[in-house]
Amino acid sequence: MSKRKRHSAGQTNSHQIEWLKHRTGYPSPEEREAIIRLRQEVSAELIKMMVMKVDPERPRAQALYKKYGQEEVERAIKMIDSVMNLPPLIANEARSYREYRQRYARFGAGLKFYSSKEMKDLLHVYAEQYINGENAEVTDFLLTGWREWDDITPPAIPLRPAEFANTQIASYPAPINELLEWGDDLKRSHDFEDESKYLQWKKLIPALTRMALDPNLLNGWPSERSSWASWHAIHALGNLKAWDSAPALAQLANLENDWLSDHLPHIWADMGLEVEPSLWMILEDSSASAKQRGLAAEALYNLTEDNEAMENKIITGFEKILNNRKVFDTTVNAISLRSCARWMQLKTPWKP
Repeated sequence: MSKRKRHSAGQTNSHQIEWLKHRTGYPSPEEREAIIRLRQEVSAELIKMMVMKVDPERPRAQALYKKYGQEEVERAIKMIDSVMNLPPLIANEARSYREYRQRYARFGAGLKFYSSKEMKDLLHVYAEQYINGENAEVTDFLLTGWREWDDITPPAIPLRPAEFANTQIASYPAPINELLEWGDDLKRSHDFEDESKYLQWKKLIPALTRMALDPNLLNGWPSERSSWASWHAIHALGNLKAWDSAPALAQLANLENDWLSDHLPHIWADMGLEVEPSLWMILEDSSASAKQRGLAAEALYNLTEDNEAMENKIITGFEKILNNRKVFDTTVNAISLRSCARWMQLKTPWKP
């Protein structure tokens, strides 16, 4: 990766870059850097317009499309939307590490693969370098900003080094064994529109739960397809309404290299209202970690969508937790309070 120094380059219009006219193959190094600068400009202008609440139909917004081209503007909108769709703060590091695993799997050849803690330490170094106006080489080590160049950079898939454990993958029955081959296409999922297929997978919920928690998969080499099977397994469990697996999945939150737990609130909520007792059990378990309990609180909040009776029941439960002086946990109580506040904001027609 070339080093990307901060500088005050002039603006670049899309029509000045030849590669953007045909979008085949990969651009030259000079074009690549120009495209990255252009995409940074598009994102900056879009964010300003969003903050100022500029209507997409207004001349100023239309001028953006004319200047940079519809494809680049829509690409920037998707990227900003992805960034804004943040997980619960308590699990933000899980999302961050998952995205690192994903970009490393595609472009990490020749680079060290870092643990979650090592990545966190490097990000602190990056922050210090950025504040001091230094050229932050950490961005190259961690491949940060990859969404600006993932489609214009040739893949550099890292092979598993000899010192990385080559563990034997456990055997899983058909048809769920296909999840071992899905790799890091994280948008892929089963909708189970076919009733017979749904019932077939439903019988394999114990095996899916085992796959979700399989340490050899969770700690697998990122560029190997099987290392992403746990992601696909937890989403299949959500689609199958496997509420009885909810307590077991809470273990994911306590993994040293957690890259899944930020999705647990959505997975649990997808399991339906039957999951509610299990979520209260996790939330009220004083031996559970603050992270596990916080994610359970977030999932309970997600259950309130379009269900007024459930809203009242869960908010009452949150209020009891907030008023319980004998069992007080700052993190859990803060998350419960945030869920209450969000619920009240949605229910109140007047907003500041």
